[in-house]
Amino acid sequence: MASIGEQALVEEALENLVNQFARPLDCLRELVQNSLDAGTPRIEVAVDYAPEDDQRGVVTLHVDDFGEGMNEEIIDNQLTRMFSSTKEGDLTRIGKFGIGFTSIFAMRPEAVLLHTGRHGEYWELLFHADRSYDKVRVDRPVTGTRITIYRRARAAEVPGIVREARDVLTYWCEHSTCPISFEDRTLRTESQASVDDDDPFAAFAEEAEPVVERISRPMDLPETLLNTSELQPELELHVGLGGEPLYGYYNGGLTLVRGTSAELLGSFAQQLRHVSFKVRADRLDHTLTRDSVLRNENWAAVLREVVRVAGELTFQLIERAEQACEAGEDLSAYHQVLALVAQAHPSRASRVQRALRGRKLFYGHEEPISFDLIESQESRTGGILLHPGDGPLATAIHQARWLMVRASPETETLLRNFAPPVLQGLLRTGPRLMLRAQDRFVLPRPIDDADLDPQELKLLERLRHYMARATQGSTRVHMGDLSDQGLDDEFFVEAPPGQALYERGKDGLLRALWRRFTKRQILVRRDHHLYQTALAASWSDVNRAATALAYAILVAEGRDQDAMRRLLHHQTGLP
Repeated sequence: MASIGEQALVEEALENLVNQFARPLDCLRELVQNSLDAGTPRIEVAVDYAPEDDQRGVVTLHVDDFGEGMNEEIIDNQLTRMFSSTKEGDLTRIGKFGIGFTSIFAMRPEAVLLHTGRHGEYWELLFHADRSYDKVRVDRPVTGTRITIYRRARAAEVPGIVREARDVLTYWCEHSTCPISFEDRTLRTESQASVDDDDPFAAFAEEAEPVVERISRPMDLPETLLNTSELQPELELHVGLGGEPLYGYYNGGLTLVRGTSAELLGSFAQQLRHVSFKVRADRLDHTLTRDSVLRNENWAAVLREVVRVAGELTFQLIERAEQACEAGEDLSAYHQVLALVAQAHPSRASRVQRALRGRKLFYGHEEPISFDLIESQESRTGGILLHPGDGPLATAIHQARWLMVRASPETETLLRNFAPPVLQGLLRTGPRLMLRAQDRFVLPRPIDDADLDPQELKLLERLRHYMARATQGSTRVHMGDLSDQGLDDEFFVEAPPGQALYERGKDGLLRALWRRFTKRQILVRRDHHLYQTALAASWSDVNRAATALAYAILVAEGRDQDAMRRLLHHQTGLP
């Protein structure tokens, strides 16, 4: 007999085991594990309900296996060592099957009935609510171990119990190597309860077919763009890219943990946060709280294998993305994954970016284009030019031989994450810019001189004269309507001679050199307040009004002092 102190310690340990689960029905995981340890070829779980009145009844939860079963020695030394026999009252230590079996009492059952047999001896154990039990030898043969848990419940609670039992099994046993089925017998009970008592044959007509579901299923990753499987000795790997990342760890038949939080990746988060995987290995183990995977060297070795497989899969995804681009498919999902890869571990990211550069993975105006081609224009524009959508502006930009990229948010993220060439990286002071084409180019409506009133035409001719002198004949001035182009306070736009597509004002050394050494045309906004003010002043002095307009243009362009001097010399006659 155990002492009072020993008994108290055992009772405390037993209580801790009972209350270790977040959900009472998580005990199903422990019972399934016991069945797997017993070598069962299959496991059958069922929920039944027997009403006692209109409000309450008894829920019975059955867990049956067909494994080796137990004889008296196993029952006494591996199952019930922590329980008190009503005949013997022995309380010592828990056995192999006792930890899992103890979890049953988290449900607060009225009773638990267990039938088992092995080597020609068969036993029935009845556990009471206070966790004491009676053990009786029986003559009826039993294959494996069959457990029935009895618990009173309100009728309204039954659907929730069934749902939770199914959810618990689905989470913990979804990829069990042993077939596991779940049967909801409460549906049949409800159907029978609704039968007319006056019709003796109605029960046979109305009885519902048992709803038996297969819980265990093959391990896979269906919600991914691309996935692969690899079977190694003592390790099964399923790795995928695309979709919502999912991380699952499994030992034999049961889930250790499955979820979407990057916390499940530990120190591998940067390399694997974009990867979905499920790994099954006997060397993986659960934590003491039994709600996650133990992060030890075995865990790290498994994740290193996942990193390797994910790296190989990435290059396959690049090929698949190029094929999708050639076929005209939506590339957003591919770009989303590749953007995450480009942010991953530096050594792997650099390899991936080198592989990406020459691939046609983006849509231009009319055909697929590569990042190398996009980048070749970047120095001219100061950023990556984004397509404005089909229309006259896009057509004009394309005809002017500017390269545009049709971009979704995922595409923009991928382009930003591309590391720049070494020289650009040294010169760049900020992140890569995404430029909306409509913010860079405009397609105005030029106004013909014949459509101007005499005073406007007089002012325009004076402005042309002064600008030609100031820029030594390199600039031609036109008038235009830009009222619907979304311009803010820009006074004019500019373009090479003869083009209908104009660029909005832009600063910079290269632009200043272009203005100084090439011919160009500028188009003044007719609706701009500077022009309207100068037009009003032109009635008093058209030369001063035109000079003021020319000066405003030269200042906005950042013209050098020589241009200003030429303008003022022509206006005042001063040397």
